[in-house]
Amino acid sequence: MDGLKDKNGKLKKSWLIGGIVVLVIIVGLIVLMPRHLSGKYSHTTNLLLSKSTDTLEFKGSKVTEFAGNKKVNEGTYQLKGDQLTMKINETNMTATLAKDKKSFVVDSADGLADLAKGFKYTKSAD
Repeated sequence: MDGLKDKNGKLKKSWLIGGIVVLVIIVGLIVLMPRHLSGKYSHTTNLLLSKSTDTLEFKGSKVTEFAGNKKVNEGTYQLKGDQLTMKINETNMTATLAKDKKSFVVDSADGLADLAKGFKYTKSAD
């Protein structure tokens, strides 16, 4: 411990500056951590005798919608905390992401897409 203090018993400036630099680096890394999703999230709807699966695939800041295995729409998304906002074609959609990031629930959407309100999309085990 004597190596940390100068002859007057005060903390050496070099240790203090080094500690501040390390703290700034740690905070910087936390701030710059990626705020993206990756992988496929799906919801299956059963209507009478038919079953349909809607899948949203996230890569970088892009989202692609698939109906079954057919690509139907593309868009972008942003993630702030647990709030997911998507713009797919001209449709805006908001959802709340689970803490473990393995699912999200649609909160609202524009137009007919608002029928998806309450739908839970679950991450596929790729």
